[in-house]
Amino acid sequence: MLKRNLTVASIAAMSLFITGCNSTPETNAAELGMNIPQWVLSPTSDKGLAAASCVTASNSFSMDKSQAATQARAELASQIETRVSSLQEEYSTKISSMGETNTESKISITSAQLTDQFLRGSKVVKVDYAQIDNVKNLCTLVTLSEAKSKALFSQLLQQAPIKLSPENETLLYLNFMKSENSAN
Repeated sequence: MLKRNLTVASIAAMSLFITGCNSTPETNAAELGMNIPQWVLSPTSDKGLAAASCVTASNSFSMDKSQAATQARAELASQIETRVSSLQEEYSTKISSMGETNTESKISITSAQLTDQFLRGSKVVKVDYAQIDNVKNLCTLVTLSEAKSKALFSQLLQQAPIKLSPENETLLYLNFMKSENSAN
């Protein structure tokens, strides 16, 4: 009897919760004064790395574009830093599994220098205006091509004291490209 009462009470509580959720009015981005391109919300590149950034629009398109691109490149640098950190951990795990006792690596030491070098090869591939909180913004999408991403990865691995098998390098590269986030 107690079990039946608990079941009925649970069903009633769930019904009230579901009804409450269904009665909540839906709002959309336009009602909130927002019109943001999808590529800003989820920056992607076919096989490389991507980041987007928006700045409040001024009367200078070129200055706004430059500022938004600089911020997007800073985001790319942050992504690369996160990926290098993950790469460092995976590399250490791989060489530990090979029976190596020295798991220290120099991969992250030169990553900042390499990141700067490779970010010079990044490109602004999209520019558009977005409405955010009823304020006009200029947004850019910056990408680092697959070739540049792969070259960065290769140079990072060249800093490693112990060489990995081609299979392990391939696995690390795939994880390097998909990691993060890919958190953006």
